[in-house]
Amino acid sequence: MNRTILAVGVGLATALWMVVQPSAQSPAKHGPRLSSFFDFEKADSFEVGLGNIDRFSCFVGALTQPRIYGGNMLVDCDAEVPHNETTIAVNPNDPLHAAGGYHSYQLVQVGSSVHLHVVGTASVTIDGGRTWREVVPPINPYQFTGDPALAFAANGRLYFGNIADHEGQGGGNFTGPSVVVASSDDGGVTWSKPVTVASGQGGINAVGVGPQIFQDKDFIAVDTSVGSPHANRVYASWTSFQSKFAGTTLFRAPIMTAFSDDGVNWSAGREVSGFSPSCSAAFIGAPNECDLNQFSYPTVAPTGKVYLSFENFNTPAENQMMVVSSDDGGAAWSAPSRVDTVFDINFPENVDGRATLTGCQLRVSAAANAAADPSDPTGRTAYVTWADNRNGTAKRTNTDVFLARSTDGGNTGNGLVVDSTTNDQFFPWVAVAPNGRVDVGYMDRSYSAGQNVCQYGFTLARVMFDSTGRARITRQRVDTGLSDPGHSRWFSGTTNGNGRFIGDYNGVASGPDGATWSLWTDQRNLVLNPPSSTQTHGQHAVGALTAAR
Repeated sequence: MNRTILAVGVGLATALWMVVQPSAQSPAKHGPRLSSFFDFEKADSFEVGLGNIDRFSCFVGALTQPRIYGGNMLVDCDAEVPHNETTIAVNPNDPLHAAGGYHSYQLVQVGSSVHLHVVGTASVTIDGGRTWREVVPPINPYQFTGDPALAFAANGRLYFGNIADHEGQGGGNFTGPSVVVASSDDGGVTWSKPVTVASGQGGINAVGVGPQIFQDKDFIAVDTSVGSPHANRVYASWTSFQSKFAGTTLFRAPIMTAFSDDGVNWSAGREVSGFSPSCSAAFIGAPNECDLNQFSYPTVAPTGKVYLSFENFNTPAENQMMVVSSDDGGAAWSAPSRVDTVFDINFPENVDGRATLTGCQLRVSAAANAAADPSDPTGRTAYVTWADNRNGTAKRTNTDVFLARSTDGGNTGNGLVVDSTTNDQFFPWVAVAPNGRVDVGYMDRSYSAGQNVCQYGFTLARVMFDSTGRARITRQRVDTGLSDPGHSRWFSGTTNGNGRFIGDYNGVASGPDGATWSLWTDQRNLVLNPPSSTQTHGQHAVGALTAAR
């Protein structure tokens, strides 16, 4: 069922994109947190995996996927193991060609030992989602990859970003993760080995030894405008957690970027989170230094202008969303512009001490992303989306989805509420169609029976702005079955089936034909031989394709 509403964006003061109403504040405030994709259950809770992960491939499609996924697309096919943290990209030259990415948890038998790997895995379709081919890219010389991010170039090359590390298998330290990017010139069927963009440093489990650099939460974007002076340039961004000693709470976490014109030779990483009067709470940095950050995301406008959004924690209370930009291909960057206050310190905590939702154990965050408008030839229109708990409390969450819009190159802007339906809407992702339509997809608990159960569906909101800034929002449920992380087979051994991890983001992409591709962590299916009556639901990468209309 579609739901349509009208909204009017409110004009804002200089250097602010959006003004917000106050909210009850939590007495506790955490700084930026590591993504911790390595937080998995003990190996004995998994089934044995499927051989050499460097060469594994399988197929799935509408005719072969389990009937429970009817009307949606099951994208993975390797095994009944966890799949989460999804990303999706569409070939700008071919609306039938898309690639999805996600964590796949692989177990490999090596002699009498079982080695567990978390691997950033890709799945590709060339027929508009009717069939998918899953391919596990090489990860050598690393043992783990995660935080997957996919992006196509205008020349058809496909890039796959991850963080990568060694996690002590066979002895040794759990090393500080590095940022890596692989590439494919055949649409995602075969992949290069990962190229290291930024190296981690030190051992995470070597407490008291340093220095330590934990590169985290990478994402990538490609300049797909043929007329851009930097066409086909790929940009990577990430958070660099830097501390003098492993295990210390004294650290910096600047946002870093690098770029490449071929995916092999990368510029040196540089800090871009900069200084701003809005960064008023110094920790170990200089006054007004924005050095406590997480969740960066780059996007490229038709002129080649690069925008990069991130969440900043240099605040005395609630956190804030920021944007920086580059007009010269990533060589120089603007000072941060403040987008909005983010109300994410008033969440309840799960058993791991991470923010969660009422009735759930899965960890959540504001986790914003940005998208430039390909229909604006000036390159001055960009969007940022996020979800926060300003309308809820630590006792009863009510997270809603928000969208900020700038039409002057990221200096000022206005904002609106995308969805404030009852219960929680979370993990939004934004993309912009060729005609300027804004697509925001997110997990949505409004379809469940309430907060006494931890279940969600997936909503796609489409936003069109007229010449006066008036927005028309149409919302549509695109999943065909509720996910039930409250009865999860995975990450739930200590929580009576209430799953602790579904990833930290979803994926939404707009194709050259205006169709919208959504990909999310789905937990609707029942597993065979569950370990208990409360650990019954699997975890897979599932998507939907919504026509432009």
